[in-house]
Amino acid sequence: MDYEKLVEEELENLPKNDLEKVGNLYLTKYQQQVLEEYHIPYQTCGSAKELLFLLSDIVDEEEYDELENVANEIAEFSYYHETRK
Repeated sequence: MDYEKLVEEELENLPKNDLEKVGNLYLTKYQQQVLEEYHIPYQTCGSAKELLFLLSDIVDEEEYDELENVANEIAEFSYYHETRK
């Protein structure tokens, strides 16, 4: 069974305003707004891991609770939907 196809089908069944595919990432409108607010170039990231690496550098330097929450949400989504079990 094709894992990526199952994820695509599952994501398409979610309400449209919950998740959007942006390149290779799945982000909510809220997550996109927060990333844009902090001028994070998420559109150029090829994977959630790449975005999380970028965010970890920023969050480690400053106290950005909202940005840290978004990073945690992305990490959780990545773990449950992109990690092969």
